[in-house]
Amino acid sequence: MNKNLIVSSADDKYSTLLLELYKSVMKTKDYDFAVLDCGISEDIKDYLSQKNVQIQTPNWEFDVPQYKVRGRDYLKAQFSRFYLDKYFPGYENYIWMDSDTWINCKETFKFYLQGAIEKGFAICPQIDRSSPRLINIRWLWSYPTKINSINFKNISRSVSKSLGKKYAGYYTLNAGCFSYNFKFDGLKNIKKNLALSSKKGRVFGSDQVALALTLFEDKVPFELLPSYCNWICEHHMPKFNIDKNIFVEPYIPNHNIAVIHLAGMDEDRSNLDITHKIETLDKSIIEKSLRFSD
Repeated sequence: MNKNLIVSSADDKYSTLLLELYKSVMKTKDYDFAVLDCGISEDIKDYLSQKNVQIQTPNWEFDVPQYKVRGRDYLKAQFSRFYLDKYFPGYENYIWMDSDTWINCKETFKFYLQGAIEKGFAICPQIDRSSPRLINIRWLWSYPTKINSINFKNISRSVSKSLGKKYAGYYTLNAGCFSYNFKFDGLKNIKKNLALSSKKGRVFGSDQVALALTLFEDKVPFELLPSYCNWICEHHMPKFNIDKNIFVEPYIPNHNIAVIHLAGMDEDRSNLDITHKIETLDKSIIEKSLRFSD
C-alpha cells in the first residue's frame, strides 16, 4: 500500500471524467486511488473494482433536510472530502481531487504532498494574474448598489450576513483540489465550520465556507500553493509545451501546470470532442482538448 492516497467522487454524469482522472493518477505511479461513490455508472464501477480501486459510499456527515437535498446525493462529497481518513484509513497523506480535474504534471503535483507534510494542509487560493476578476460590483452612476463575491454569497447565505461582509473581499480557496496529513490538527476546525455552514441546510459551497472561516477567522495556517497547481481553465486558457507534451501557465516563466481543472466548463465536461485554440510556446495555434488523454 502506498502512503499517499488520492480520492475523488462522481455520480453517473461525471463517471467518464472520474475514469480519466484515475488514468492520469496511474501514470504517476506515486499514489493509491479511491472513490466515494455518489452514483457512478456500473460499468465504471466494475472497471475500477477490477483495478483494485477502493470504493466507499459516503454518508451525510451532518443532518441535512431532504427537501434541501432533493435527491442530489453527489452533494455528500461537499462534506466527506474532509473525512477521507475515516473512509480510507491507514494513509499518511490524503489528496482530494474533483472528478473534473486531472494530473497534467506529476512533478509540480508533488507540491501538494510537500505542503501536507510541512504545514499539514495545502490548497490553492483562487487568485492569480491570469484571473483578473475578483469581485462583482453593480453600479448606479458613481455608487455601488451591489457588491458580491463567492465568499460574500456563500458565507452570508449559510452562516450570517455580518461574516459574509467581513470576508467579502477575501480570496476564495478552491476546494476542488487540496491535500492534508492525517495528523493535521486543523481538521477539527474545518469540521466545526462545516457543521456551522450546514445548519441552514445549504450544502453547495459549504466546503468553501468552512475553508474560508478556518483560514481567515480561526487563523489556522495552510500552505497556499500557486495557481499553476490548480489551473482554472475557465478563467484563462493555458498554453501548451509541444516538446514536453504538457500544459503550462500562459505567462512567463510558463511553469508546468500540476492540475487541469474544468470547473465551469460544462461543454468540455460533457463532450470529449470539444477542442480549443491553444497557443503553444513557439507562438503557433493548435486545436486541442482540455480533457485527459492517454
